[in-house]
Amino acid sequence: MKLVEWIALVLALVLVFCHGSSASFTPVDNYLIACGSPRNVTFQGRTFVPDSGHSSLFVKSGNSVVASSNSSSVPSPLYQSARIFTGIASYKFEIKQEGRHWVRLYFYPPSSWSQNLTSASITVVTDDFVLLNNFTFKNYNGSYMFKEYAINVTSDDLTLSFIVSNNSVTFINAIEVVSMPDGVLPDQALAVNPSSPFSGLSELAFETVYRLNMGGPLLTAQNDTLGRTWENDAKYLHVNSSAVNVSVSPSSIKYPAAVTPETAPNWVYATAETMGEANVPSENFNITWVFTVDPNFMYFVRVHFCDIVSKALNSLVFNVYINSDNALGSLDLSSITGGLAVPYYKDFVSNSSAGSDTLTVSVGPDTVADITDAILNGLEVMKISNEVNSLDGFSSVKNLHPSSPSKNNKIVIIVGCVVGSVVAVALIGLFYCCLAARKAKDTNNNQGHPWLPLPLYVNIAEWAMTWQKKGMLDQIMDQNLVGKVNPASLKKFGETAEKCLAEHGVDRPSMGDVLWNLEYALQLEETSSALMEPEDNSTNHIPGIQLATIEPFDNSVSMIDAGNSCTDDDAEDAATSAVFSQLVNPRGR
Repeated sequence: MKLVEWIALVLALVLVFCHGSSASFTPVDNYLIACGSPRNVTFQGRTFVPDSGHSSLFVKSGNSVVASSNSSSVPSPLYQSARIFTGIASYKFEIKQEGRHWVRLYFYPPSSWSQNLTSASITVVTDDFVLLNNFTFKNYNGSYMFKEYAINVTSDDLTLSFIVSNNSVTFINAIEVVSMPDGVLPDQALAVNPSSPFSGLSELAFETVYRLNMGGPLLTAQNDTLGRTWENDAKYLHVNSSAVNVSVSPSSIKYPAAVTPETAPNWVYATAETMGEANVPSENFNITWVFTVDPNFMYFVRVHFCDIVSKALNSLVFNVYINSDNALGSLDLSSITGGLAVPYYKDFVSNSSAGSDTLTVSVGPDTVADITDAILNGLEVMKISNEVNSLDGFSSVKNLHPSSPSKNNKIVIIVGCVVGSVVAVALIGLFYCCLAARKAKDTNNNQGHPWLPLPLYVNIAEWAMTWQKKGMLDQIMDQNLVGKVNPASLKKFGETAEKCLAEHGVDRPSMGDVLWNLEYALQLEETSSALMEPEDNSTNHIPGIQLATIEPFDNSVSMIDAGNSCTDDDAEDAATSAVFSQLVNPRGR
């Protein structure tokens, strides 16, 4: 690059770093957490707050300690403190706006900790996705690690769980959970091999692997409205001398309606790598960038273009390759954008190169073009979660963290509650219809009160005494007791409805139990009517009910298990359960 161009670039950078970005995107959810820190920490122009005092953050950890690092080797103040967990811990974030969120994790083993944390195992999961699985710094080429993920949150909270394994510990220095604007990441992209639409990306998680500013400087959160980091591309060039970097003033970039500063900052589109007058023996060559990737995953690839080199329209035509596949052929930027210095991007889904752990992106001239040139301004490569919803290995959240409820389990619970509610309402209607029909029949026929068949004749006085905590009675026609029988049927009915609405399926009664409970409540209702309007004052029992000798009842002992004591308040429910158990499980008296 010529000296004059470098001076212009440096001056422009100074202005950008001094004033920051002018875009006005404000995330609805914006959690910047300094884990274990006793005070606020400023990093890249943003303020991170301690995890111990955040009003909308719930930290669940029974075993954690705080460690700090004061050595000069700490990469930034954000890495000076850490929270160390000796057991499974989680951060639960209240989400105000559903949709894609950035989840950023910062790791640096603190030097003040008594153990060597470079061998600590780090596993991080959400409710649905595995982000990190058994990572250690032991074999990592670096003293600190930054991870960025894009996760579609479809509920009102997001939980990050840190799992300890192999009797080790785990730690975290800082966390970001930040809303993304709608449309920054798509639901559909173009698969490269074979070439076809790839849909359903919004249901998958992404991990940023590479984000490059071609021919330009390092950009951080101070220069990107979404807090992203863009690094220079030079170290990824297959042949360093194959590209010439060019730049223009960022203010000359003209965003169309379909592209915004949230897509990429104007600094990304204001710099580029081109063929230009590259120092290569042949004019027909490609500029190639090589990236190391995990061949077991697919990758989301976004290429950014902006024609900042042409003097006229339709003069720059070139090809774009991903691995050995022609992803975009005869690309004429000005014919798509309608002008020069207008940003454009294209999204792809690709695997690694066949039989290798690399992914390559190349641009090269088209054979029919009048001018031999090609350009690339920016590049993003993001790993896509696999079939077990993992971004690191083949273990699912259920395998790593069995106690974590998945989204599907939550749906099952909700559906179960709804179905239970519908069934309960239907049974309520059935109960009252049967009751009304039976009363109408009894009134028209002026006959007694028949009973539905039960597996066992039971003394109604015993039921009444159990509910009302009364001892031996000579008359079931006792007036004090008669006034108590009618509420007993409502009580049994209410208990049945409540059990049908239990949150967990194992706590809800079977359909057979429900029908017997309703039968029981119906008989109590009809019995109360017969008791209050007796046809024969000389009769002291209900027709069809065989009387049995009643033993004294001790309210201090549960009728379910006489060996276990209970309070007076519990005796009533226990007695009811015992009596009903005789209906469900008949046996001789």
